[in-house]
Amino acid sequence: MKILVVDDDPLTLTAISHCLTNDDTEVVTAGNGFDAIKVAQDISPDLIICDILMPDMSGLGLLCLLKQFYFDKVPVIMMSSLDKADMILASLGLGAEDFFSKPIDFGKLSARVKNCIG
Repeated sequence: MKILVVDDDPLTLTAISHCLTNDDTEVVTAGNGFDAIKVAQDISPDLIICDILMPDMSGLGLLCLLKQFYFDKVPVIMMSSLDKADMILASLGLGAEDFFSKPIDFGKLSARVKNCIG
């Protein structure tokens, strides 16, 4: 299984990669939305985890592109330090499978990833 994690914070990328990488799971990272599209095309991920607040292209903008043009069947989990109801509703309304708040609870993240990909 391949998981693409998109966040502009290198520490977050490293932490999530460490948490989710195992014998059955490869985690690939991208630091922005533009790189994420290229990486997704290259690896065909089974799941995408994406931050909302990023420079150049927001996570919501990336979610729209992924769902409209590229990977409409791939589940996307959005994350943000802004856990306001409007962010959660916007994410889910644009096609996200799930949403979780930062700081990351890695136990909950692992459970949500397993839930999304069976």
